[in-house]
Amino acid sequence: MAKNNATAPTYERLINQEIRRLVLLITLIISVVILVIVGAQQTLSTSHEARDLMTSLNQANIKDVPSFIHWNNSTTRNTKQPAFIRVTTNKTTLTTTTKSKRTILTSPSSKAFFAKRQTKLVGSLVYVRGFGLFLAYTQKDGQNTYQLWVSLRRLINSLLVLIALIIIVMLAASALGTWWAHRLALRLSTPTVALLRETEYTSNDPEADQPTLSIPESPREINDLGRAFNNLLLAQNQRLQHERQFISDASHELRTPIAAIRGNLSLIRRRGDSHPEVIPESLAFIDEESLRMQHLIENLLHLSRADRAKIELSDQDLSYLVLQLGEHYQPSLAPQKLQLEIDQNIHVKGNADMLQQIVVALLDNAHKYSPVDQPITLRLHQTDDAIELAVADHGEGIPDDQKTAVFQRFYRVDQSRSQAIEGSGLGLAIVQQLVALNQATIKITNNQPRGSIFTVRWELKK
Repeated sequence: MAKNNATAPTYERLINQEIRRLVLLITLIISVVILVIVGAQQTLSTSHEARDLMTSLNQANIKDVPSFIHWNNSTTRNTKQPAFIRVTTNKTTLTTTTKSKRTILTSPSSKAFFAKRQTKLVGSLVYVRGFGLFLAYTQKDGQNTYQLWVSLRRLINSLLVLIALIIIVMLAASALGTWWAHRLALRLSTPTVALLRETEYTSNDPEADQPTLSIPESPREINDLGRAFNNLLLAQNQRLQHERQFISDASHELRTPIAAIRGNLSLIRRRGDSHPEVIPESLAFIDEESLRMQHLIENLLHLSRADRAKIELSDQDLSYLVLQLGEHYQPSLAPQKLQLEIDQNIHVKGNADMLQQIVVALLDNAHKYSPVDQPITLRLHQTDDAIELAVADHGEGIPDDQKTAVFQRFYRVDQSRSQAIEGSGLGLAIVQQLVALNQATIKITNNQPRGSIFTVRWELKK
């Protein structure tokens, strides 16, 4: 893993490469466009000049040497490229070149030119060995044949100079782009590197609460990433705090029955022989405390299983299940009365065992915190948008600021009564886990005139 990290390209390097490629690509495209436009313009200009010269030859109606000399001396050569001219009449063949202002009827250059092999390429473009590329035109007028060869050497040389300039511009643009990309990459990567350093610092001690990161204001993506890290750290800190509180509370809850059991065993050991009457009382107390510890351990196991549970949900007749539970649970609530308000034929997707455990846990909670002369209501009904299962009591109620906290492990609304009321404070935490596994939600509202209503809600898909 370390080797892969060492060889992976850095943020700066990636930005540098991409910007340099972009600069080179843009420069190359612009250069090619300029080269094509200039080349095409020069080629058309040369072709136009050659055609004008050919038209002038045709209009001169050359028949002999004097008329050719007269045309050659009186014609203004517009073409900027070297050219060779040959006029064939019924009497003679005349040649000249535009390399000089003199009339050359037969010159070494024209002899050498016309002696070379000419290869036709495309259209009027021909290649003359030893002389290069030419635009060749031929026109006949009666007994006269006019031939014109315009050299493209000067045009090609101009294009080569332009190409050289383009290469120089590209190299300069590449150097400038590299420098600019380096500065841009450094500017963009600095917040990322700073955030990385902050993250490495916070991960030194995973067991300690992690401080929030210092988030750069820009760029926005790094700011969003920093906020996401802070949210993650906040969730981790809350999880660590809950785990520490859970361990502390579990240790306290287990320590109390263990201390009581050991104390009574010590009492039997010290006074059992001389005062045998303490033995039954101590054994009963040991049995009660061991049973309490057993329930606590079972609840902890339920929580652990619920955290990791993967269940399959199936169609359940919730009306029948709740009705059966209510009827079987009624004797254990005595002298409290259980009122059933259950609509018929209500079905949900859920797990039967977990649904039973939810109902029983809510009824147990209502039984513990309700006066003996007040009824408990178990209600099930369906609205247009949801199915609601509710357990209502007439106890002391739960303050609004503690309605969410009661689902935390070992939490008690009235800590002073925690030892007086049977239970470990894990029941509602287990209920919340089981409700979530059955794809429902649970909330607490105030009952009238007093008490609380625990409502499990399944949203109906429309």
